[in-house]
Amino acid sequence: MFTFCIQKDTIKVEPRDFDKEPAEAIREEIHRRYANKVIPNVGLCISLLDILSSTEGAVLYGDGCFYYKCEFRLIIFRPYIGEAILGKVKSQSPEGIVVTVGFFDDILIPPNLLPDYSAFDHDRRAFFWLPSDGTEPHRPTIKDLLSSPEDSKLFIGRKDWIRIRVEEEHWDDTSPTSGKSQPPAAAGAPGVQGEQQQPSVMDTARTNGKPPYSLICSMAEDGTGVLDWWDEEAEE
Repeated sequence: MFTFCIQKDTIKVEPRDFDKEPAEAIREEIHRRYANKVIPNVGLCISLLDILSSTEGAVLYGDGCFYYKCEFRLIIFRPYIGEAILGKVKSQSPEGIVVTVGFFDDILIPPNLLPDYSAFDHDRRAFFWLPSDGTEPHRPTIKDLLSSPEDSKLFIGRKDWIRIRVEEEHWDDTSPTSGKSQPPAAAGAPGVQGEQQQPSVMDTARTNGKPPYSLICSMAEDGTGVLDWWDEEAEE
């Protein structure tokens, strides 16, 4: 679920931070720039792990800030496809179940990736699962499931802990410059020939209803689903 990536960036330290140790000021600026931001095709940055290297600070004429060329490692949240993770139910609707892991909420379980014999109860605003041994002469319809006795339904409650499996990941460029050409670098900006531009990062806030990074998960396999379901079976 967690990994790390190595980034190179030019870190700007403003005069208000000159009273701090350079390493501390650099760490704070990296954290401000990257923490809780999505790096496209890398993942959600959780925090700075460590700084691998840093140059001496350089000052631009008429600017007054120190610039440090740094290489550092970031802790990244990006579960791999097929990984089983634990999360908590945040909300439910006919479109599926939204799951949170505390610091990341853009996880969706669509209805087609729920266990067989699952349906959405509009009165209770929740999905339920009807356990079955598969011996029914015909597959029950949604109407059949909804008309089943209440005590035979296993409802998925809000804030229930569930085990889910990652099926897909989606990336959407929600940055303000999405689809636009990048402006040229300012004259005199720190950099060296052939160096890559500052890594692109995107806020986790949704733009046009789309998050920059999201996961599609399932809970249709044995061992996945509400943790209490499996605890009850173990007790039996």
